[in-house]
Amino acid sequence: MRFEPSKTGAQKLLAEKLRAEEIAFLENQWLEGWEVDIFLPQYYLVIEIDGFYHLTTKQQEKDRAKAQRLEAAGYHVLRFTNSQIYQDCKGCLQVIKAVLNNQERQIKRGAQVEAGPTPWQEKLAVLQRKLKAMEEKK
Repeated sequence: MRFEPSKTGAQKLLAEKLRAEEIAFLENQWLEGWEVDIFLPQYYLVIEIDGFYHLTTKQQEKDRAKAQRLEAAGYHVLRFTNSQIYQDCKGCLQVIKAVLNNQERQIKRGAQVEAGPTPWQEKLAVLQRKLKAMEEKK
């Protein structure tokens, strides 16, 4: 038996509007150990829809950790509140479309290869040289 999370009214409304715009997406997917509300795989875009319980300090900390983990893995994260979806769904769709148009089906940010060593690799190399020098003095 598989767990099927319940979808909020706001999530259902946004999903309906995305379908009408013929934007491909998946709902309630697991990415990087977190469940996300809406996922657009072509764009590595995650859309989170926050209800009232997201106003608590504890939940906001979880939401920050979730967004940081997803962004570190290369996903783009957009957040809307239930109120934003209900009161201005058209505006939310415009934000989503603007992100999609700017991305042009980019690869995941985390998958891009950066030129040269990263700062942590440079620090590691310095430490390795110091350790080697210390061993040579013995």
